[in-house]
Amino acid sequence: MEWLTLLILIVHNIGLTFGVGASTFALTFYINALADGEIDASERRFMHIVYVVLRIGMTLISLALLGFAALWTYQGNFLATATPVYFMESTFLGIIVINAVLMTMRIMPMRFGPVLAGGSWYSSFLITVLPVAAFSYLMLWPFYIGFLFLFFIVFSFIKARYSPAR
Repeated sequence: MEWLTLLILIVHNIGLTFGVGASTFALTFYINALADGEIDASERRFMHIVYVVLRIGMTLISLALLGFAALWTYQGNFLATATPVYFMESTFLGIIVINAVLMTMRIMPMRFGPVLAGGSWYSSFLITVLPVAAFSYLMLWPFYIGFLFLFFIVFSFIKARYSPAR
């Protein structure tokens, strides 16, 4: 079963890499598109490619999370094995998907949607590399909310710096 765990980890890491990388480009292209106030055909093509990579990342992470759940259930110890990081990553994925749907439906304001998406992708990355294994699920929420606030400030600064005032 160790080979299966390794395979799931590889799928997870590839998905996370695609998601964080594509999210970075989505934010960059969005700020660049604001320079003239309109998203033209070439910018739309780039964004479309980025969204495809984001969807691939979301799919791979979903498969990895489902793979871990299936593996732990098969071993008979899902609740004993699933960590707060696993549940938080599942929450981040849910937030990313719901945010994407709301942005597509133009319900989520563009002032917050990109920050919520990018901040959630980066938070997902950070909880996999930082030593947070001892934290409970509830203890990870203040970290996430604080990081989103910081992400909003940095994104707003960069957006103001590189796009014209309206």
